[in-house]
Amino acid sequence: MPWPAVIATRLLLGAEAGEYTVGDELGWTIPPGGAATYEAWAAKHNLSVTDFINFNFKVGEQDLAIVTKKDYDACNTDNPLFVFKEGGEFQFVQSDTYYLTCTFAGHCTKGQKIALYIAPAFSPSPSPSSYPSEKTAAQHANAVKFVSKKG
Repeated sequence: MPWPAVIATRLLLGAEAGEYTVGDELGWTIPPGGAATYEAWAAKHNLSVTDFINFNFKVGEQDLAIVTKKDYDACNTDNPLFVFKEGGEFQFVQSDTYYLTCTFAGHCTKGQKIALYIAPAFSPSPSPSSYPSEKTAAQHANAVKFVSKKG
């Protein structure tokens, strides 16, 4: 997306849009504390479709894959729904639970995975029983927008 469009999107969303970096200073990598590191990060953030979410990682050392819940739970990265090869700023434009991991060998089993619930705009977080059902690969690809590369 060209910079003027990014700026226009942010102006339209106004103060409601937040900007977050997954893992904070750690970024998107194999976490020293295992999967609990990203679980704790997700638990302390209420994310919505208006937010911009940064996944910071080095090309060739990590990636970002959307997988099914079943594959997320099993750390199966053989059939990801979609893979982003470079880090940057993303916007999840549909409310849903997204299961994200790294497809590099051993990264998921060492804790490089996160489940993010993205709420609708201006809505309280739902109870776990109201999470939407799984979507197809095409629906997931259309629901996540790569906004810009972070330098």
